[in-house]
Amino acid sequence: MSLQDMLRAEACPQDISRHLDALDHAQRLAEVQSLAPRDLRQLYALCASQPADLPDFVPVEVPNGVPVRHFGINSLPLFRHFEKRFLRSGPEQLTGYNHQALSPITGPGYFTVSAPEPNAPVAIDYRLIPSELPHPSWPPLASNERFPAVLVFGHMRDFVLRVSRQVTIGRAEKKGRLQRAWFALVRGEEGQAESR
Repeated sequence: MSLQDMLRAEACPQDISRHLDALDHAQRLAEVQSLAPRDLRQLYALCASQPADLPDFVPVEVPNGVPVRHFGINSLPLFRHFEKRFLRSGPEQLTGYNHQALSPITGPGYFTVSAPEPNAPVAIDYRLIPSELPHPSWPPLASNERFPAVLVFGHMRDFVLRVSRQVTIGRAEKKGRLQRAWFALVRGEEGQAESR
């Protein structure tokens, strides 16, 4: 039974987590990226009591400053595939950016992630970007509050929940209002090289 089949059969979060953990990276990525927008919405609701934490994005064994790739699928009608790339910039702080086909138009969408409050979902915060380039291979810093980046990343946070050891699910918020926009991320294998 696939992840999509399990969602349509209303499987419990624990069974979904075990299923995803048992797959290799390629299988896990294929199953997550096959999800329809309604599946992403359902998965987010199903995992409401499972807030993500910083190690879900950058595991504790990864040294500071080393990028970790997350392969994403979103609920938009077009350009559904993207990446978020994270690194640990301090003990309780991550920074990252969005790597996608539209980056030359929208900008890199830099963000910061701070340790969440207890039992609260972690927030990817596009309102706060790093003050200096986090990694030499990453694109130049750019404001999310200027046109056209503001249309995509302006005034936005993503609230992220944990699905399994390597899969998370998020929902966007803009100006304090939850959006009808969901996405799932699959963390890449350790040492997986970045591509431009």
